[in-house]
Amino acid sequence: MLSRKKFLQSTLGLAALSTLSTGWHPATSPEGTDDLPNWPQPDLKAAIREPVLIRSVELLQTQGEFLLVVTSQDGVKGITQCNDRMQHLTSLLKGLVLPHFVGKDARELPALADNAYRLNSNYKYAGMPLWNCIGSVEIAVWDLLGQIARKPVYQLLGQPVRKEYSVYVSDFDRESDPAKIVDQLQAKLVATGATGVKVKVGGRMVNTPKYEAQTRKFIPLVRKKLGDAITIYADANGSYSPKEGIAIGLMLQDYGVEIFEEACNFEDEEGMREVNKALTKIKLAGGEQDTSLYKFQRLARTDVYDILQPDLYYNGGILRTLQVAAIAQKYGNKGMAPHSPKTDPLIAPFWQVAALVPNLYGLQETVYNPGEKVPAWHTEVKVVNGRIAIPNRPGLGIDYDEGIWEGAQKVV
Repeated sequence: MLSRKKFLQSTLGLAALSTLSTGWHPATSPEGTDDLPNWPQPDLKAAIREPVLIRSVELLQTQGEFLLVVTSQDGVKGITQCNDRMQHLTSLLKGLVLPHFVGKDARELPALADNAYRLNSNYKYAGMPLWNCIGSVEIAVWDLLGQIARKPVYQLLGQPVRKEYSVYVSDFDRESDPAKIVDQLQAKLVATGATGVKVKVGGRMVNTPKYEAQTRKFIPLVRKKLGDAITIYADANGSYSPKEGIAIGLMLQDYGVEIFEEACNFEDEEGMREVNKALTKIKLAGGEQDTSLYKFQRLARTDVYDILQPDLYYNGGILRTLQVAAIAQKYGNKGMAPHSPKTDPLIAPFWQVAALVPNLYGLQETVYNPGEKVPAWHTEVKVVNGRIAIPNRPGLGIDYDEGIWEGAQKVV
């Protein structure tokens, strides 16, 4: 279990504001130890002088989505859209998490998140369900703090190292005719100006002769029709045994695929490590299902993955994701590519991390479907010439149409 003292050291830290003015510097662990590295950040009470008391935390449903809204005593709102898992986690959110935030000073955010994990034996529920609830509240509180400070969240956390990032486009279709899927990818590339794609291989946590044949027909066609200049990543979603993962990985290497994501079941660390050891021309990536900082440390230290991919929500929010970036850099200077395949407000916490971490690896995921209607109730996420600009707006960088609150229904 991560003690409160270590949690605070690894998230809030004791670094002064001046320390961060020269850029991001992950604190080193004592020589010869495997202590989790720190993520230094400014003292929030220095950045925001007056207490920010949290009056309420509510889960609302509007526009067909769940929004978590944190409101201060002065009526300022911090907002995040919630992922699709939240609708099934409302009892955990209400019973275990919200009591640790309501009535508290938002400037104590690292301690509040730690308390929601540690106190009342909540840690016994640890895993994606609990951390998704804590992370959703943490992200909304960051938005609140940014709104009050009138700064982007990343400016509260450190010195930004980038203002934009390049993207690849995804296609989740693993069932259609391979030629049709390639045509879909081509249309997305043309519409966005992206220079890379991510495709699905295997059958999602299963491999059958049908999926095997599909993959072996599909990958050569992707390379042939899209050309050598296009970057290709492949995601197996845990479809393969280690032996199958090595065989498919060798084929992917032959066609210049650069990243192989979740080759094996995400719980099979030894199998994934075996695949990684056997493949020398492709990088293995994973971590979107994981929620333990100590597991991320082990995944990096023992070379299970070359690139860590924590999900901003599943993993418990922005602070813990920044710590995974520090872990990745400590153990072999590994890459970091947070799982955030969205073009709606769910991408907003990713922007804060992307602005700060120097080891952000490769192209980042975006979902684009030509002809799909863009929602008008929030800021549009735009891909321009294959790149997404990180907003310089306060908070998480998303503005909402005030009209959405009129028909909102309270869930929690």
